[in-house]
Amino acid sequence: MNSTPKSKYNIIKSIVILSGITMLLSCENSMKEVQSLTNNQNLPVQQGKDVEFIFTDSTKIQYRAFAIEFIETESEEEGLLQEFRKGGKIISYNKDESVAWEIKANYAKHYPDKELWELRNNVVAKAADGKTISSELMFWDHKKKSIYSNQYTRIISPDGQVIEGSNFSTDEDMIEFKMKDVSGEVYLEDKTKQ
Repeated sequence: MNSTPKSKYNIIKSIVILSGITMLLSCENSMKEVQSLTNNQNLPVQQGKDVEFIFTDSTKIQYRAFAIEFIETESEEEGLLQEFRKGGKIISYNKDESVAWEIKANYAKHYPDKELWELRNNVVAKAADGKTISSELMFWDHKKKSIYSNQYTRIISPDGQVIEGSNFSTDEDMIEFKMKDVSGEVYLEDKTKQ
């Protein structure tokens, strides 16, 4: 079969057109995928460095939060999320505005709608009575007025007694504790001798 330049041109033209149609028909995106790529729901609503937040109730300071670096985002899944990527500190106050306790962590998340704080990496809480609680993960549920962790936790009392365990929880004032798998060093006073 002898081909002419015109027929070669038509064959190449047909191949290009068929390739183009195939490429157009093979591209398929759902509307949800397109919307997820084009929306800006994970972009920061607010951000800042060396930020201080003051939370009040009836003009009385309840607690303050400090962030080295702060980013606030909002999404359908998590709602409003405040992230303290380089760590921070929370200081809670009694009704007389004296310090009740403070918690420091190398990373924290705050879910304002749930009134829940998630603190991670080298978390250290100090109560007003001198008690120190440390863990790698701790939650503060402001709504339920409790602090808890499901990981290894160490509590050191002001007199040096050490209690270690897992699944720790305490009231917001860090007075009453519950813990599982407890071990530690406790000093007992012998009250039988008189």
